[in-house]
Amino acid sequence: MTQFLRIIVIAVLLITVFLTGSYLYVTNKVETLKNEKYFEVSRDMKNKLQSLIKEKSEAILLVTLALSANQNIKDALKQKNHSSLEIDNLITTLQRYSSLKNIWIQFISPEGRSIYRSWSDKSGDELSFARQDVKQLINNPKVISTISTGKFDMTFKAMVPIYEKGKFIGIVETIAKFYSISEKMKRSGNDLLIVVDKSYKKQLSEAYSNTFVENYYIVNPFKSDKLLEIVKSSSITKYLDIPAYIVDKEHSLLITTLRLPDLNAKPMGYFIIAKDLRLIDLSDIQQAKNSILEVTLLIFLLIIVFLYYVYNVNYKRFIEEQNEILEQSVEEKTKELELQSNILRFIAHHDHLTQLPNKVLLLDRIEEAIKHYKSTGEQLSIFFLDLDSFKDVNDTYGHEVGDELLLEITKRLQKCIKNDDTLARLGGDEFAILHRNTTHFSMINLIESILIQMKKPFNIKNIEIYTTFSIGVALYPQDAKKASQLLRNAETAMYKAKDSGKNTYQFYEKKMTEMALQKIQLDADIRKALKNREFVSYFQPKIDARNGKIVGLEALIRWIHPQKGLINPNDFIPFCEETGLILEIDKYMLTHAIKQILKWQQKGLEFGKVSVNVSTKKIESSNYIEELSYTVESLQFDTALLELEILEGQIMKDPQKSIDILNKIQNLGISVSIDDFGTGYSSLSYLKKLPVNKIKIDRSFIIDVPKNKDDVAIVKTIISLAKNLGLQIIAEGVETKEQLDFLVQEGCYDIQGYYFSKPLPVDECEAFIISKNRGV
Repeated sequence: MTQFLRIIVIAVLLITVFLTGSYLYVTNKVETLKNEKYFEVSRDMKNKLQSLIKEKSEAILLVTLALSANQNIKDALKQKNHSSLEIDNLITTLQRYSSLKNIWIQFISPEGRSIYRSWSDKSGDELSFARQDVKQLINNPKVISTISTGKFDMTFKAMVPIYEKGKFIGIVETIAKFYSISEKMKRSGNDLLIVVDKSYKKQLSEAYSNTFVENYYIVNPFKSDKLLEIVKSSSITKYLDIPAYIVDKEHSLLITTLRLPDLNAKPMGYFIIAKDLRLIDLSDIQQAKNSILEVTLLIFLLIIVFLYYVYNVNYKRFIEEQNEILEQSVEEKTKELELQSNILRFIAHHDHLTQLPNKVLLLDRIEEAIKHYKSTGEQLSIFFLDLDSFKDVNDTYGHEVGDELLLEITKRLQKCIKNDDTLARLGGDEFAILHRNTTHFSMINLIESILIQMKKPFNIKNIEIYTTFSIGVALYPQDAKKASQLLRNAETAMYKAKDSGKNTYQFYEKKMTEMALQKIQLDADIRKALKNREFVSYFQPKIDARNGKIVGLEALIRWIHPQKGLINPNDFIPFCEETGLILEIDKYMLTHAIKQILKWQQKGLEFGKVSVNVSTKKIESSNYIEELSYTVESLQFDTALLELEILEGQIMKDPQKSIDILNKIQNLGISVSIDDFGTGYSSLSYLKKLPVNKIKIDRSFIIDVPKNKDDVAIVKTIISLAKNLGLQIIAEGVETKEQLDFLVQEGCYDIQGYYFSKPLPVDECEAFIISKNRGV
């Protein structure tokens, strides 16, 4: 009886301790997960707001930069008369077609007088006395983009100095409110209250909203009345410096604050952001809680069972011994069962002779690859391989030699495939390969590798045996949607190869076979062309439209095929980029172009800088800078005459890495031009950091000017940006007098295109240079 009571007491104590500890652990764990979730949501709220502020600042700066380049505005500043301007129409257009609903524009003379205000008829007052920023900008003209608080409100502000022929003639100022940001935050499920620090109360003498809470000015009191009432009912200072977040359970809100410092790092504004707690997804936390409770319940039941077992046996040492014996027995049995299961599973899914995956496992992996394609778009293909005349080997030398031959063939095939491919034996003399991440080039490369491996004889038991494969190829999803059908189609293609004479291959689609043959031939022809120097440089002149003089040349590759004649670069450059041959072609063309430039220099010809295109793969190669440096040094070439054209999209793949590479190129004395500008989505923040010398306007924007208003606006903006950033500008693809006149009128004088000259072979280009040097 005493032993029974002792066990009961121990059991009650254990259960009490366990339940108490479990409750504390679950409560603490759930609270920790909720805190992490709230921290993540508050961080996302701040990041969203910061992104919107940056986006609007850049938009306002872009508008201001565009206005600073407008000739009508320049004329108005010089004449101190704005009556001919249609600024109200511009503002109305911005309000209608953009998020800039509350925007104002002001023009200021170089003496600091207001020439025009979009929000008032008042003009002519002396701003340099009233505004320190105007005075500073007059003394030190520079572009300003900031957020500031004046007597009316806290606003975005961009100020850009305007120049005419190098002379400072005034300032254009653009001001915008925060209302659109409040609306965008609201649409994303966040309430926003914008507050100006109390130190600005005296300055806000004509505050727009006229709403103050404890001397703090509320910029947008009507955008979030609920949040404003909460702040009023408590102390506003409680919400102005929240380190991470606070949870207002009474109003079911998650609240955080983003501070906005002024130029002296003192607080100017605060953005109080709130999100309804009901909009925050806590399902994963509830799921985690349920999982912990399930484990806890399981452990609790195990404890009950264990105590019951101890109570019944009533002898601890015996129980321990029995448990050890039992655990050891279970472990041994488990290992034995696992081993047997693994053996059976391997036998069921692998070929007994080669140990390769069999048809069952192959189909399973094809299904996996198909699922992978549906999520990533990564193509796959099936190769069906059948040995030619394998029956003769068995009949002549016996099955033992035939089996040895199959093992040696397996070794050779394994050398041909990639790590993520699957080589399988389907039975007899049939093999199959699941080729993942398929491209046209990789399929041809795999076929060639197999055919090359099978050319060498096999030495089996001192018997020299020659054998070949007939290969059929089917692609997913072009040739079939299901794994079994894809394998059958590859087998069908194999039989086509058999019918074609064996020791060859066929695609399920005849067109694919023809394309494969063409690509093999093209690869061989390009390698031969590099060896025989069939690639030549054509040069397209770049002309200064003001005087007709040559300001530069662009070297362009051309292939003079001995049988096919002149081949268009579009017919071989994409293939070279896919196969990696572009690295050799870029190196070849740079050397070829430099040697031609040196010949023209010896003849005393003047033609400005010569630009050479650089491919993505070339500039990304690890030894590109060393190779470039060696080339110009070995040829004793003046790098001041060389310009490299790099695609904008290539630069924006990794802007920071591009900045490092471009700096190294410029350290060699070589200029850098951004090719096809306007198609690669450069942001202003990176464009001003890039160490480049020139921007080339892409021909796609030139084709329809001056008829297409959108293209006109884009070209004007690019020219304005180039001028404000101190970059040279050139337009390519100019073919008509109307296009030329428009570009010259907008201040783009360097022109490249068929209007002046198409790309010319060396002799014709030399004659063109001579004629221009003579003024013909």
